[in-house]
Amino acid sequence: MTVTLLEGRPGTMNPRIESLAYDSRQVQGNSLFFAVRGQVTDGHLYIDQALNKGAVAVVSEQEAPRDFPQAWLQVPAIRPFMAQIADRFYASPSAKLELVGITGTNGKTTTAFLVHSILEQQGPSLLMGTIRTRLGDQQIDSVRTTPEAIDIQKTLVRALESGCRRGVAEVSSHALFFRRVYQCRFPVAVFTNLSQDHLDFHPNLEEYFQSKCVLFDCDYNPGLRWAVLNADDPFSARIPLPSGVRQIQVGFSEECHVFPVTYRTSVEGIKAELKIFDRKLSLSSPLVGKHNLYNIMLAVAAATALEVPEAEIRDGISQLTKVSGRFEKVELEQPFTVIIDYAHTPNALENVLNLCRQFSDKRVLCVFGCGGERDRTKRPLMGNIAVRDSDLAIITSDNPRWEDPNRIIHDIQAGIPADAHNYEIIANRRQAIARSLELAQSGDIVLVAGKGHEIYQETRGKRLPFDDREVVKESSD
Repeated sequence: MTVTLLEGRPGTMNPRIESLAYDSRQVQGNSLFFAVRGQVTDGHLYIDQALNKGAVAVVSEQEAPRDFPQAWLQVPAIRPFMAQIADRFYASPSAKLELVGITGTNGKTTTAFLVHSILEQQGPSLLMGTIRTRLGDQQIDSVRTTPEAIDIQKTLVRALESGCRRGVAEVSSHALFFRRVYQCRFPVAVFTNLSQDHLDFHPNLEEYFQSKCVLFDCDYNPGLRWAVLNADDPFSARIPLPSGVRQIQVGFSEECHVFPVTYRTSVEGIKAELKIFDRKLSLSSPLVGKHNLYNIMLAVAAATALEVPEAEIRDGISQLTKVSGRFEKVELEQPFTVIIDYAHTPNALENVLNLCRQFSDKRVLCVFGCGGERDRTKRPLMGNIAVRDSDLAIITSDNPRWEDPNRIIHDIQAGIPADAHNYEIIANRRQAIARSLELAQSGDIVLVAGKGHEIYQETRGKRLPFDDREVVKESSD
């Protein structure tokens, strides 16, 4: 990569770099500061603060200001450069770990938890994902699905120091686009599925798909050896794979490398006999639904690529009892069932409502909303699905952020047929949940969708405490 080093004053060339930072608040003495222009703010606005805290050099896509007092590196693209520098600065920790990277629209979190549960049978393992990061016995709540490049490399170093030798990471389309995992080595890359999401950021579904594909590019992911693909998703056939990369196709067809010979799903969980290449593996899981059988098969395939013994695969699958906010039952002393689920895309909402139907011959009530400042085109689609597939939909607020919640609800209503009457609008989420419990009758299922594991509500620039599970319990008292 071409870089131009400009000296602000004599003696500033080739300073000793002892830390890296892209956030001026994290700058320490002798830091290299990356002035990244982000979606919300611009790192160039904080260069003075970085210098005052001890930064001795700045990386930017811009030319150096005149008479700049420290070293300045101008690069054509700062994000891939930051990822490369972070990888080298921390001595390429991903090369010392066997990592599974999981991308796709739905199922990333559950599949990552399943892979992690399997790997933990052999010893401490890393988990990086939407809900939390785990490094052996240490646990950290996640701020975003995939952190920035410097944070990722720090986490990988900490994982090694914690005794981890293997791990799994959810890899979002944003992370791939912004090169947060550029040059990280994922010997096993997993594709779960693709459906509409994040079209507030990606111009269209095709661009969204192409962002996922780079995880399977050896120039981007130099450690790639195995590609685990959901063959039942049509997008998987379009992922270009480099020569020498081996495929494991997962699905319900006997032509797949991993498929169920027999399976049964019930409210108690999943029992299946899988064909894995030329052998069979019987397993059971407390997770429910056909979509989780896909997640299980993907996890089994990833573990097989890492040559994990069958007994440990079986134990890892059986020991994962639940994933926070993923079809999570809230225990109440009520004659009806309440389920919390993270479903926030049209495909995910449709799947979870259909799953509710399988477990009750009574009514399904659905409380949901759509996030503000996100893909507006999915709002009417989710409105249509909610009234079509539930007996009563209560449209409410999710994380409105800086948007007017009523405008979001109006967008959702646009997809509801004019003659539909099985829905209510209650913008206040707490009141909407209380209303659903008030209306629920014996044998009904109340689905509270959209936020899942989240314990906050983002509105007007603030993160206010809000946990659907706790609100359900409070409202049922």
